[in-house]
Amino acid sequence: MSGYPISAYRQLFPDGEPILPFDSSEDGDHYCSEPDFFEWWYFDVAFEDGSYLIAILHSSLYNAVDHKPTLDLRYYPLKGSPVVVIGRFDRSAYSAAPDRCRVKIGNCLAVDAGDRYHLSLRHESLAAELTFWPQLSGWRAGSGRLFADLSSGCHFDWVVPLPRARVEGALTVNGQRREVTGVGYHDHNWGNFYLPTAFGRWTWGRVLAGDWTVIFGDVVGRGTPSQHVTPFMLARGDEILLATDRIHIRGEEPAQEPRTGAAYFRRLHLTTGEKPTVRLTLTARQTIEALDFALPHLPLARHRRLRRIAEAAFYLLQGKPVVGHLAARLLGRGSYLRLQSDYTLSLPDYAVEKTGRALYEVMGL
Repeated sequence: MSGYPISAYRQLFPDGEPILPFDSSEDGDHYCSEPDFFEWWYFDVAFEDGSYLIAILHSSLYNAVDHKPTLDLRYYPLKGSPVVVIGRFDRSAYSAAPDRCRVKIGNCLAVDAGDRYHLSLRHESLAAELTFWPQLSGWRAGSGRLFADLSSGCHFDWVVPLPRARVEGALTVNGQRREVTGVGYHDHNWGNFYLPTAFGRWTWGRVLAGDWTVIFGDVVGRGTPSQHVTPFMLARGDEILLATDRIHIRGEEPAQEPRTGAAYFRRLHLTTGEKPTVRLTLTARQTIEALDFALPHLPLARHRRLRRIAEAAFYLLQGKPVVGHLAARLLGRGSYLRLQSDYTLSLPDYAVEKTGRALYEVMGL
């Protein structure tokens, strides 16, 4: 059960509060030394050849107590196995500007250059030099506060500086370099509390359908009845037509990913509660990423030293089939799925119906 009030989950579009436009300083550094602080800058690119690149720069992980800056780089080719590169660093390897996106971890750098973003990646078998040219202005859903408990000061914030961008540059995988073009996205999250105390799972996704862009999330709170935080955006070209949290997401065909045991729905139906009407169906076709990670149960997580021990024990035993499974159950774990799906997007107010492929993610906390 969540110990937080319902009002903490209803801060995206609070009554009577003006919604200010996105400011580039919101994409700057928010790092602080609070024990449960977390922050990440997320970038992805759908390349024209059907492959994907994901790059996440963490100033401090949401699922580790040590505050080590972390790189998470993943390349998903159209055929073959994903290439995954993880790097963890001392704090001296991290620097970031407070007034805009300029974050550096090791040899990787993300920079807001005013009219474009540059993403420079170089770690082990992956490297990239990419330029993101915005096709939509920076955006946030309402206040950007996915969660805010005024009494405790706990918060979880989300902004989208690049809802959609044209990407060009070079990508090197296992020593093979090539020129690339594609469509990109960048968002930024940060907060200051242990996420499982307030949330049990989330689903995030994005659909690029010709000139149409859809971004959605469903962040599900703990407790009964569950509170759903549901940011949503619809855009055509460079114009945002709808920004709301009045959407409904319904799951069908419950399934369980075999390796992690993570639960998910094979089909999602999304409908908006206001005009313009949007109907979106996502049907999962392939799991392209499935992993579990240390996420200690709340009694352990409340004590910093015990949490650190539980996290270390989880990863030490993870490769041992029987003992590792037992340790995960006793200590606590989370799960993450990245799913490739077919979508059908219906926009009856514009007499538009689109189909294609999209990725979405399911996180279990």
